Amino acid sequence: MIDASIDPTSQPFAVGEVIGVMSAAAIAIAALWWLTRSWRTQSTPPGSDAALALRGKRKRTWFIAGVTVFIAAAASVKAAASYNPEPRAIEARAADGTEESLVIVLPPLFDRFRLLTGEDAKRAETEVLAGRELPHSIRTGYYDQDADGLSDLFVLVNSADWDPKVAENKATKSISQEFREFFTAAQARDVTPFDAGKHGGGLSCGLVAGPDGDQTLCAWSDAANLVGVRLRATDLAGAARTTLALRNAATR
Repeated sequence: MIDASIDPTSQPFAVGEVIGVMSAAAIAIAALWWLTRSWRTQSTPPGSDAALALRGKRKRTWFIAGVTVFIAAAASVKAAASYNPEPRAIEARAADGTEESLVIVLPPLFDRFRLLTGEDAKRAETEVLAGRELPHSIRTGYYDQDADGLSDLFVLVNSADWDPKVAENKATKSISQEFREFFTAAQARDVTPFDAGKHGGGLSCGLVAGPDGDQTLCAWSDAANLVGVRLRATDLAGAARTTLALRNAATR
């Protein structure tokens, strides 16, 4: 199971990696100087050339200093290489690198799916939620694919536009961490990333248990939104294409 409590893509985690590398180097350097102290400061035997002995001490000290510089340099290179945090979700950009407004407006129609309204939507909500209550900040939509008035696709929209908690998460977490928490909470398995399309960010899908067998749960994330999509299907790639079509139709 994915551990959602630790974000290995976060800046604090990357800083911790750097601190760990540099701390190990500092310990190695301290041990080097401690273990070589008697060798570096050998006493001058009676009758020997004091100047020559002094030069020997200096050479030994400079040698250890050189090893110290080498250790510090190697540690710095390793630390720099290990510092590679994933950008925060709020920093996500479109595929072409531009910044978008990313307002989500659920379309009445997309890719053979029709948005249920009125009594059909109420009936779908009762069926899908089965008495459970969602936070008021989450907006939902129910889509019918085969014109029978029943929900074949359920969408939940979380947005920083109206939920300060989402805005806080976007500012502190990576998209990878958002997905880890989202899919872990849903007890999803076989979670797979897919092409997020022209709007950038991320898109992943996995399998979850449904009342009549497995279903697919997908999610997309960008700088402002985290949207979940649940479909009556088990083909992850097909569900990802449907989710991407919805995203493209809903993003303004």
